[in-house]
Amino acid sequence: MSSFRIGPVSVEVLDGQHSITLVPPSQWHGDRQERPAHAVLANLKAEDGLRAQVLLVRWDDSDETSLGFAELLAGPSDYERLEDAGAISPKLVGDKLVARIRALRYGRAGRATGAAVEWSQISEWAGGDAQALLAALGATRTGAYGVLLPSATRFKTEPAIEVPLSDPSALFAVYALTRVVPIMTGYGKESVEGPNA
Repeated sequence: MSSFRIGPVSVEVLDGQHSITLVPPSQWHGDRQERPAHAVLANLKAEDGLRAQVLLVRWDDSDETSLGFAELLAGPSDYERLEDAGAISPKLVGDKLVARIRALRYGRAGRATGAAVEWSQISEWAGGDAQALLAALGATRTGAYGVLLPSATRFKTEPAIEVPLSDPSALFAVYALTRVVPIMTGYGKESVEGPNA
């Protein structure tokens, strides 16, 4: 088990992989059949009362990988949005995962959805140089998506991260910074109405 704090969020990555069955994101509009997979679990905790579990899932019959919300155990209801928004879908490249980084941002409809974000904003949420902090947590590379994944045809200039499949801690840190912190701070709202208003 590894534990760390990134910005205002404490992350505890549990040891080992857990066998589960889950519908892959590629099938949310398809056959919606659960398929066998393996997951790495992490617990997230914040001072506003948040207690949640997220999971990094790899399906046994494909290269599909997804990092998303598993369960809200406690905390403000705003975090319920994570149940159906904010999944990260890293690409498997050899023994590494490459993920484009977006952040949840509140829009006019009052719902947080994925939006482009800059490294400077991620660093502000992290309370320091986000790229350096992610490297310290095991990221093998950070930078532009088109550089980390040369086969990318879109979003090439957006921030991205590469982590070893064997140690995805930095990817859980990205989830905490770009999913939890924006909800915590009401990112994108004209006036702060989030759980900490």
